[in-house]
Amino acid sequence: MALLAKSGVRAAGVSRRSSVACRAQVSRPTWYPGATPPQHLDGSMLGDYGFDPLRLGTNPESLKWYREGELYNGRWAMAAVAGILFTDLVGLPKFWLAGAEQYPIDNKVLVAIEVVVMAILEGKRYEGYKKTGECGFLGSFPFDPMGMRSEKTKLNELKNGRLAMLAFIGFCSQAAVRGLGPIDCLKLHLEDPWNNNIFTSSVGPESVVTVALLCVWPIIIEATKSLNKGKPESVPVFPWAEPWNQQ
Repeated sequence: MALLAKSGVRAAGVSRRSSVACRAQVSRPTWYPGATPPQHLDGSMLGDYGFDPLRLGTNPESLKWYREGELYNGRWAMAAVAGILFTDLVGLPKFWLAGAEQYPIDNKVLVAIEVVVMAILEGKRYEGYKKTGECGFLGSFPFDPMGMRSEKTKLNELKNGRLAMLAFIGFCSQAAVRGLGPIDCLKLHLEDPWNNNIFTSSVGPESVVTVALLCVWPIIIEATKSLNKGKPESVPVFPWAEPWNQQ
């Protein structure tokens, strides 16, 4: 009887721990409420919200390199967004016309300098990443001269980088559609919000369709999961999604 009681207590403890673990897994933040993250995104990576519809991160080594690329492009985007806003505010040439301007140094010389400098920096960055698995600058990996590195600041940088990449796409879209910079577009919108927005622009119909598709995408995913039990959590499914093909 004592053995049975101990077994029962042990089983109850295991069951309770499993239940807690399951609840913790389900309750972690995801890119839409109730989303089921793919198996290769287990929440261990900073900023992981279970978003990988193309299954690009199924290879662990590739996933690390994609994270490095995300950080790198996010940092450039943050610098670009700040620079574009600054040039707009002080009345300098628009960012998409800056390359056609005349500068104290000839443009060809500037391009040559940029190629040499970026080749050196990129070579050092890749070399440092291969050795340490961290982002950095020249011989400093990670690059943290002010001692601000923490899990919180790393997550903040990642989130701000993602936002900056979206903002840069928005700036480029505004320039292509209206021929205006972000500050001018904002002023135009504030003057008459109902008539000066993306839905009243020349790409209004396309924008409506895009927003509608993005709104129903989670519904399609959930419907697919219900209809295809035990199969991939989201659509579409691509041939390179090896873990799913092996099941």
